[in-house]
Amino acid sequence: MEIIERCDLPNGLTVEFLDASRKVAGDRWYVGLVTRIPVPVSRDDLLALPEGPKLADEFLEKTGGIITFELKKERNFIDEREKDRIFEGIHSRLKAHVLDYLAHESFAVGVIRREFEEFRERRQWWREQKT
Repeated sequence: MEIIERCDLPNGLTVEFLDASRKVAGDRWYVGLVTRIPVPVSRDDLLALPEGPKLADEFLEKTGGIITFELKKERNFIDEREKDRIFEGIHSRLKAHVLDYLAHESFAVGVIRREFEEFRERRQWWREQKT
C-alpha cells in the first residue's frame, strides 16, 4: 500500500490515505482506499474506563501505546480504464464526508474506549474458555 496523502487534523492526530488497489484479472482491478489514523494511548486515557486502572498496563503492553483506526472503502472488478476515476471519487467523497468526524476533539477518546472494551471482552472470553 502506498500513502497518497497525509493530513494533520485539528485534534492533534494525523490521517493517512493509502492506495490499496491492485490488478485482479486481465484488465480488472480491485480499487481500495484505506484511511488510517494512529491514536496514541497513555495510562491516563484508561483510568476512567471500567477496569481501566486494573488492566491499563496489560492493554498498553498489548497495543504498544498505539491504536490504529482504519476505515476501508473498496470496489471490486473495476475496468482498468475506470480505476483512477473510481479511486479519486472514493477519495474525494471520503474526505468530504468523514474528515470532520475524524477531526472531532472526542474522536480519539471514542477509539480508545471502543478498543479497550473489545480488549476486555476478548480477555474475559478467553478466561471463560480456559475454565
